Amino acid sequence: MDRDEALALVKKYSTKEITYRHLISVEGVMRVLARHFGEDESRWGLAGLFHDLDYDVTEAEDDLGRHGYLTVEWLREEGFEDEQVLNAILGHRFEEHQTDLMSKAIVHADAVAGLLVASALVRPEKADGMKVSSVKKKLKEKSFAPGVEREHIRNVQEGIGLELDEFLAISITGVQEVAPEIGLA
Repeated sequence: MDRDEALALVKKYSTKEITYRHLISVEGVMRVLARHFGEDESRWGLAGLFHDLDYDVTEAEDDLGRHGYLTVEWLREEGFEDEQVLNAILGHRFEEHQTDLMSKAIVHADAVAGLLVASALVRPEKADGMKVSSVKKKLKEKSFAPGVEREHIRNVQEGIGLELDEFLAISITGVQEVAPEIGLA
């Protein structure tokens, strides 16, 4: 599946602008992580792009137990059968699906993208010129972007073997690459 087809599905299934922005930002982080690890950037990007595809529906129906599973169901109905990507989508929520580097990386990408988008939104320059040191300060501020699962950012070395500073630098690059698409440039 190419990116245009994937974006069409994102627009079909996500209903909120904030969800769209989140999906694109996680895609950006996953793409640069794939590049760093020498993995398939397109497939990792799809995992990021689709990981919360059903969030608007499962949240509205107060059925977050189905979150992830509904996305996989929808994607299969659309003819998408990349099992590694589907597993990573489930892996972002369910530890038993964190079975390979992609499905572990998405947990960290999901969390850091939320922090980076929130950080960009309060900066006059948005994502441009964002620095690791500034993001680390925001990471320490519990009242800033309180929905971000900070532990998934802090334990990145344990999860995928990257030092925190390197992970943040890579992730900043990922968000900067997609920033024009999501109003952060």
